[in-house]
Amino acid sequence: MHKATFFAGTLSFTIVPHGPILVKAGESSGADPTLPDMRFVRSQGKIYIPGPSLKGVVRAQAERICRSLDSELLQQQKQHVREEAFGKNEPLIPLADNPLGKGTEYQGLADISYSSGRAIEEIKRDSTTDYTATVYRRSSFVSQIFGHTSLAGRVRFADAYDKDFKMEYIEERNGVAIDRVYGSAIRGGLFNYEVVVGGSFRSQIHFENLTLAQLGLLGLALRDVADGRVGIGFGKSRGLGQVSVTFESMELRYPTCELQEQHLKLLNGQTICTEHEFAGLGAFCASEAYRSYALPKEDLAPLPEKIKYQNDMFLGVQLTALGDAQVRNMWRACMPAWKRELGL
Repeated sequence: MHKATFFAGTLSFTIVPHGPILVKAGESSGADPTLPDMRFVRSQGKIYIPGPSLKGVVRAQAERICRSLDSELLQQQKQHVREEAFGKNEPLIPLADNPLGKGTEYQGLADISYSSGRAIEEIKRDSTTDYTATVYRRSSFVSQIFGHTSLAGRVRFADAYDKDFKMEYIEERNGVAIDRVYGSAIRGGLFNYEVVVGGSFRSQIHFENLTLAQLGLLGLALRDVADGRVGIGFGKSRGLGQVSVTFESMELRYPTCELQEQHLKLLNGQTICTEHEFAGLGAFCASEAYRSYALPKEDLAPLPEKIKYQNDMFLGVQLTALGDAQVRNMWRACMPAWKRELGL
């Protein structure tokens, strides 16, 4: 399924620090006494926020949301449906797994030991099963979006740069290490670190082949970052890392489709949805060939107002949401699909 692109998108956004932030560089300052002990990460002398750092923040928040909403009853219901379709060997799979878990063992949500990557390693390849589909189906909901050791992620985060960054946005601050037993300063525990207190960092998120429920969870996690509920970088418990995010645009592309007779259709003529509906991956994979992926059968949602399909000038169809309000409306359109994933 993932060898083809049915549905892809690009989200453009701007990150603005609300107070000091520090995304630490991996290397130390070395023997140069003029440099702070902790420096902001740089590329060719320019400060930036790495894409993997942003992805880690968003994934961690997505996992937090899933662990808050998951339930034993929900997973038992899902397992029952999978067992009817694919046999009795289907395990209980939480919405977000434990990366330190040992495999398919499941002690309940209070002690999750399921790890998608390790569980897939236990599957034996044979000619009677669709290995690729099994890898996807037996991955947790979050891992289906962000990936694991046996499954590539469907979301890519670009590095965030500020083209007009000024050196006056950089400050140096001092700190001291505290003894956790006595509560006093550790002898020789003084250190200094570099923070950024201004500027605006622009970045993009590229995604493909997501269901509406997966897109909805991604939107929830990004909303929490945008609204300042989740910090980024070092020292969040010290008050660092507070940012706001403004969504500039979201462009969704359907490269295998065309707009005909007020419907979105594949190039072979198959109808996907009306021009007033928003289609996720499940709408393109309803045939028997994709049954083993266990995708949602109904993966459509009403399009928000003022957002319309347009034929691409080359090939395919696209949707464009401009401005923070329209992008958030696209996230809201995915919420019914996300609620269905939770059994609500």
